[in-house]
Amino acid sequence: MSLEQASEIQRRMYDFIVNYMKSEGMPPTNREIGRELNIASTGHVDYHLTMLEKKGLISRQAKKSRGIKLTKQSQGIPVMGTIAAGEPLDIYEGASETVDMGHNMVDTENSYALVVRGRSMIEDHICDGDYVVIKRQETCQNGDIVVAVHMQEGVSGSATLKRFFQEKEHDRVRLQPANSELDPILIPRSIWDREWQIQGKVVAIFRQCISAA
Repeated sequence: MSLEQASEIQRRMYDFIVNYMKSEGMPPTNREIGRELNIASTGHVDYHLTMLEKKGLISRQAKKSRGIKLTKQSQGIPVMGTIAAGEPLDIYEGASETVDMGHNMVDTENSYALVVRGRSMIEDHICDGDYVVIKRQETCQNGDIVVAVHMQEGVSGSATLKRFFQEKEHDRVRLQPANSELDPILIPRSIWDREWQIQGKVVAIFRQCISAA
């Protein structure tokens, strides 16, 4: 479950825990949480912590005043590799890094991040070294910025970051760079259907330091 399914007070509590751990290097006590959120009863605090735990956002060690831990699910989005904004690059499996995202930005459970290499999307303000957050999906609409993967013998091959356009009048797909100096990739529809897949669309672009998973 995601933080979007929590109540407002639980979201505020979770945000306080995250920020407290970043600034103090340890989790807050129930009394510190209650004081921050103006909750007089530690039992009331404990109830909402239990709800966050049931949602899989935190875990707690029994009989420890600072026993709150953030789960891996709640800590960020996995960085799945590098993607070329110019020429296709391979996406590698497995993530050794994560990027910390605000819970109001994206659905962290169905997203992953990639590091952009190249300048072909520069006119969409996607620069070399930026992170793009990708929502996993196999379909898209004209104009979406997508991760398009060229399949090789039925196995995922190289991937590229482009705007997707379906040109019915030409019976083809156009993968359009956002750089006036570069040409689009034009793919006949029959080849697209046979050799290409959409792995997701861009839902956020940002520049941020990464942390060890």
